[in-house]
Amino acid sequence: MFKHLRKKIQSLSETQQNILTVILILINVFIVIFWINFWVGLEKMTPKIEEKPPLVEEIPEALKPGEVGEIKVKEETGEEKPLVTPTLPLTIFSTTGVISEVKDDRLIVKGDGFSFADQKPRELIVIFTDSTITFEEEQKTKYQGLAGLRYLRTGIGILIGSEENIRGKTEFKAKTINIF
Repeated sequence: MFKHLRKKIQSLSETQQNILTVILILINVFIVIFWINFWVGLEKMTPKIEEKPPLVEEIPEALKPGEVGEIKVKEETGEEKPLVTPTLPLTIFSTTGVISEVKDDRLIVKGDGFSFADQKPRELIVIFTDSTITFEEEQKTKYQGLAGLRYLRTGIGILIGSEENIRGKTEFKAKTINIF
């Protein structure tokens, strides 16, 4: 095959041979330029190890725990941080208690203490909003907003649900109230 190609090239005039040589040189130069651009572009596309994404994202205010009942531990730096235990989750959205007082837009409840790290019962202030839903026993009837307060009285046990993290908080807004 190369012998046949060599004969064809030799049969060309000198000017044609020079043009063919220039074309072959230009093709080789374009190939070299392409590979150089490819390898330079490849280095730019490779992510650098120094560009690490942040490990901790900012927690929305509604999901941050409160400070009440948190057990603090001093670190080697002297800074006090809450003790994280496997028995209490970082976010809690419901708790139980017994109503001790019914007010115009809120309840005062003797909480069971399960939403606090120290597990001590505390008085909770449960705020009603227009979107709070109160369910009677077995959820047969429900009341929207402040209307549900009319059906609650002192001594009733309730399950309180919230859209915010109630861990360590003694005052929060209620999403649902279930009478049990």
